[in-house]
Amino acid sequence: MKSARLPFQMGALALALTQTVFAEEAPLYRADEIVVTATRFPSKPDVSPVNVTVITREDIARSPARSLPELLMEQAGIHGRNTTGTPDWSIDMRGFGMTGNQNTLVLLDGQRLNDIDQSTVKWSAIPVGAIERIEIMRNSGAVLYGDGASGGTINIITRAPTKGISGEVKATAASYNTSNLEGLLNIGGETASLRLAANQYESDGYRLNNQNIQKNLEGDLRFDAGKNEFSLKFGADSQTLRLPGNRLVDPTIGVNQLETDRRGTTTPNDYATRDGHHIGLGINRLLDFGEFAAEVTYRSKSETIYNQSSWGDRYLETDLDMLSATPRLKINGNAFGLPHSLVTGLDLMEWQYDARGATSPATISTPANHPAGTERSLAIYAQDSTRLGDATTLLVGGRIQSINYHVKDLVNPANDQSQQRSPRAFELGLRHQIDRQTSLFGKLGRSFRIATVNDVYNSYSYTVNMLEPQTSHDREVGIEHQGGGYSLRGTLYHMDLNNEIHYNAITFENMNLSPTRRQGMELEGKLAISRNADLFANYSYTDAKFREGTYSDSFSPSINVSGNNIPNVPKHRATLGGSLALSGKTRLNGTVSYTGEQHFDNDQANSFGQKIPAYTVVDLKLVHREGDWTMAAGINNLLNEKYFTYGTRSTDPTKPGRYTAYPMTERNLAVTLGYTFK
Repeated sequence: MKSARLPFQMGALALALTQTVFAEEAPLYRADEIVVTATRFPSKPDVSPVNVTVITREDIARSPARSLPELLMEQAGIHGRNTTGTPDWSIDMRGFGMTGNQNTLVLLDGQRLNDIDQSTVKWSAIPVGAIERIEIMRNSGAVLYGDGASGGTINIITRAPTKGISGEVKATAASYNTSNLEGLLNIGGETASLRLAANQYESDGYRLNNQNIQKNLEGDLRFDAGKNEFSLKFGADSQTLRLPGNRLVDPTIGVNQLETDRRGTTTPNDYATRDGHHIGLGINRLLDFGEFAAEVTYRSKSETIYNQSSWGDRYLETDLDMLSATPRLKINGNAFGLPHSLVTGLDLMEWQYDARGATSPATISTPANHPAGTERSLAIYAQDSTRLGDATTLLVGGRIQSINYHVKDLVNPANDQSQQRSPRAFELGLRHQIDRQTSLFGKLGRSFRIATVNDVYNSYSYTVNMLEPQTSHDREVGIEHQGGGYSLRGTLYHMDLNNEIHYNAITFENMNLSPTRRQGMELEGKLAISRNADLFANYSYTDAKFREGTYSDSFSPSINVSGNNIPNVPKHRATLGGSLALSGKTRLNGTVSYTGEQHFDNDQANSFGQKIPAYTVVDLKLVHREGDWTMAAGINNLLNEKYFTYGTRSTDPTKPGRYTAYPMTERNLAVTLGYTFK
């Protein structure tokens, strides 16, 4: 196993020992009221046809959410499920169900975090104190960023270094013996600045055998050389996690562990570990006609997972390395008398995947299987934004990508396959400003997803089965209105997918599905009631269906699924949130989130007779500021809702009503004490 261990404790100690110094804070490279995700360069969001939502640092501080996924799920069109009891939820934008994680592209400062091994994005590896804002593009990003963006793109933007010396220290204590120590340090001069963010999280977890220890470090070093800015970004993370497994409900034998032993475990020996690190060099240069930017990034991780079951014990070690280069150019000019901005660039990526499977750590030297994979990708893209008069913006973009894939099993050499594909993406968007307050926007597009190593390699039969790229034809229209103290946005979308890549939990292999469809509506609103109180609300209707075709399981060789609902997709979701200033120093924040019922996994036939129940979760957070000190107290799941976000039905006809589920945390408390210095 490779290891990526950096001195987390030394970094935390340096943050804690830093003396208080007062200095003016001025960013080296920062723009207000801009987004970067829609163009890969700073730009104004109000003129783009792309549907963008920005979560600011103030929004993060106010929210009672305890993790980044829970924060994201406060937004329209974003759903999540949790099977590990950790902050690392699987995020799903616009109704992809169990494959939502592979259809939602997640970026850290523009660099992709999604891996080719089908794993969930490690949200917990990003210190919250390092985040400046989060930009969300729904059903967009394939032209600029490539595969995996059919549902949308989430870009986490970290805080830029600043002049002077400043920092923050926070300590949190919460239910289930949970603690989190965070530190942020900024040191900056006239030409060079450094920002470090670190945290250490420990929790026994809500359930038995659910201990989680997480250590993270993120750094950002910037050099200002006039028109040039150079950056060195680096980070490391380490996680040790115990896995409690699922709970069983089986009416045929009178078992309901969700009621009798909700917090128990049947897998007391299961665990997982992760060590990762990343480093990236970047340059930004201002030009007379625009801007040039480029990054070279290396990312690596090593993981283990051990699982005991009645089917046999399984132990897996995985190493994954990614190297990328992303040069791009922005050209501002005039064409046919119209002002426009052209963004064009190259994305070069290489992934190396290596895994070894055995029955236990003791036998890993002679693995039963040894899948190895390589993916090499070269893409060229261009996106042009043109102003058609004072009120209209036209967006046209396209991407051509060449992907070479090779997967083999070193223990079973007969399983060796390669594939070369050239998927394409395009976007055509239009925004028209009706008046100073109201605008219309619309978009047509095509996006795609390439199968991961875990999609094409069956870890049970040790076979390789190459799959075709998934494609999606996308349409969207919307309206935005900004009034005095309020804002409204409504969006309708429609997506037709071919060759959707999906895991069949009965046959234990992935497959290209028959044609599927996603369509729906998203409504969002914000209201400033007064200087001391504000509200936000959103509602999502998601209709995810099979357009046609059949689906097979162990007991039914051919199930007609035409018109059926896709599992793990709630049709209705809604969130109501607000913030009330109780005084000049104290503020109460809260959210009420409703998630409607959804079909269990494995219920493509929609015949199980029951669904994952709807649930409502209420979270509150009280924040008080006193000088440089901040004190916060939160209650999550105030009404003590007993719910689960994911469940799997049994298709065995001799066991009607049998399913497994992963219960979520009941009512829990947290208190935080923070100190800011500058």
